[in-house]
Amino acid sequence: MFPLTKSIRATGLWKAFFLNSLVAAAVVVLGISIRRLFEDEKGSVYGFFNDLYATKKLSDTQILTIQFPATFIAAFVVYLIMYAIFYYGGNLLIHQNKPMPWY
Repeated sequence: MFPLTKSIRATGLWKAFFLNSLVAAAVVVLGISIRRLFEDEKGSVYGFFNDLYATKKLSDTQILTIQFPATFIAAFVVYLIMYAIFYYGGNLLIHQNKPMPWY
């Protein structure tokens, strides 16, 4: 059942670069989306953490202490999804003596 496709595994450098770019883009988009949740001071996410910190307004440091672990968890989920779909990260276990092809 897993991976869902074996045709786009990172068996060559170009495929590895493509898959890594896909992961990086997904993590960046999720990180920016998490940050944007804290721009709306009347939003429910901002209100929840504002009540949790018991302040009138969240500081940038408080937002960063929320955003960093949230983005870390989002990145972990992205890597798990990529592993389930493309078996991403499986080539980290190959022998170092084996040359990596470009295709």
